[in-house]
Amino acid sequence: MAGRRSLLLIEEEPRARDFVRGALSRLGFQVVVAQNGVEGIGQFAPSLFQLVITDLHLPDMGGLEVLRKIKQMSPDTPVVVLASDSEVSDVVQALRLGASDYLLKPIESVEVIDHAVCRITNAETLAQQNREYRETLERRNRELRDHVEVLQRDQQAGRLLQQHLLPRTPYRYPGGIEAAYRLIPSLYLSGDFIDYGLFGERFVAFYLVDVSGHGVSSALVTALIKHSIMHLLRERPLFAQLDSLDSDLLDILSLINRELLSTRLGKHASMFVGVIDGPARQLHYAVAGQIPMPALVTANGAEWLPGKGRPLGLFEQGDWQVICTKLPASWRLVTCSDGVLELLEGDLLQKEAQLLQAIDKSRGDLESLCTALHVDTSEALPDDVTILTLRQG
Repeated sequence: MAGRRSLLLIEEEPRARDFVRGALSRLGFQVVVAQNGVEGIGQFAPSLFQLVITDLHLPDMGGLEVLRKIKQMSPDTPVVVLASDSEVSDVVQALRLGASDYLLKPIESVEVIDHAVCRITNAETLAQQNREYRETLERRNRELRDHVEVLQRDQQAGRLLQQHLLPRTPYRYPGGIEAAYRLIPSLYLSGDFIDYGLFGERFVAFYLVDVSGHGVSSALVTALIKHSIMHLLRERPLFAQLDSLDSDLLDILSLINRELLSTRLGKHASMFVGVIDGPARQLHYAVAGQIPMPALVTANGAEWLPGKGRPLGLFEQGDWQVICTKLPASWRLVTCSDGVLELLEGDLLQKEAQLLQAIDKSRGDLESLCTALHVDTSEALPDDVTILTLRQG
């Protein structure tokens, strides 16, 4: 009796009852019959019947009362009322109480019953599908929220790790050399990374790397680069002798290039790596796809450093070259990731001209340059923004 295709028919009149029951049976329903309202209410239970059909004129209680009680027990169960032409006002009241449809007696056409019942059952089927879809959607939303929470926790852990890997800023080295930086990710994690350190008492080495893209994958590659360089430092001393500075710089670029190619993540990077020889007042450096170029600020103003080289992670062999330039007693070195250019207007040449002008006006001071470029006040950064400065005197 129970099931999606069970139907309760409450009708006292035998002829009408048999006609409706026969029509419903042909539609595939298993029909349970009650001859009065009390019997019908006793037979009914929520979710037991897909549909209820009740006469409005019953011997023991009004059909409206039957309708009201059924709707109280199961608001979603559709109810069709049977009424005569003289009970039109009761039909209106039944519709207000939640009846899905009505049939006027005497019923002489099976098609009338077919149309009414099929319309309701189809609507009920659609409603059930919608409920199932909504439940599925709500479940998936809960799963998505859980995944987002896990991702947020992972990003927070990644951010803490990335910040832990970064050096202190500002930091002063012997000889009055000071290094400082500002790194602002466009997302939670950054594809930009910098590092610097003192080697012996003479050489200050540093680099700025900008991994393509931004977010978690690019940030993980920056951690890989940091690890690779540290591993190379454990294998052999770098920047220990003046005559090996150039080869050390090229070895770092070659190492990172091999690492990026071997990961097969489709990531490439631009990089500026250099060594400051304090006593000799010299800068040894190499660039790999660096845009914009680093700028050197002296008493004569700000100028782009010369140099070129292929980005890392795209070619088996690079054409990197090491350049050595003399440094005056007082100087500033400013290196930016290409995200800084997104803060400026115009084409690439115009943006580079504006940036060089801002570097010159700020005299290479990190705080002044960040203020001029609105680095800290930009609402949404389209790319990671990093500025590395070194200075002496």
